[in-house]
Amino acid sequence: MIYVTGDIHGEVDISKLNTQNFSQAKEGDYLIICGDFGLIWDIKPSKNEEYWLKWLSKKPWTTLFVDGNHENFDRLKNYPITEKWGGKVQKIYDKVYHLMRGEIYTIEGKKIFTFGGAFSHDKMYRREGISWWEDELPS
Repeated sequence: MIYVTGDIHGEVDISKLNTQNFSQAKEGDYLIICGDFGLIWDIKPSKNEEYWLKWLSKKPWTTLFVDGNHENFDRLKNYPITEKWGGKVQKIYDKVYHLMRGEIYTIEGKKIFTFGGAFSHDKMYRREGISWWEDELPS
């Protein structure tokens, strides 16, 4: 089974993954977060980030995410790239993967095209390299 959601913004909205909607998930299922994963955000890894990535890794599903505009792209681009599901991915943690832009994956017999990124409407309140990255804009 493939579950799809978006915008967990790190620990801000991650609690929605504890709802009844996901209580039926079992080992081998997938959760795709369509933008604004937000757990690769701080300038360097934090204890909160580690806690939530570990929490996700203990869930029965495998977490896959497409980047949005609430990711730290300086950090994200430093994760090693490998191939999985027919496309390029970055393994972030056990059972947590970044699905890279412009790739086509085959998951449970379904073709999935990823095209991440977004324009930050609040860019004027953010700081380049700290809370805003030019890489968030799709090209």
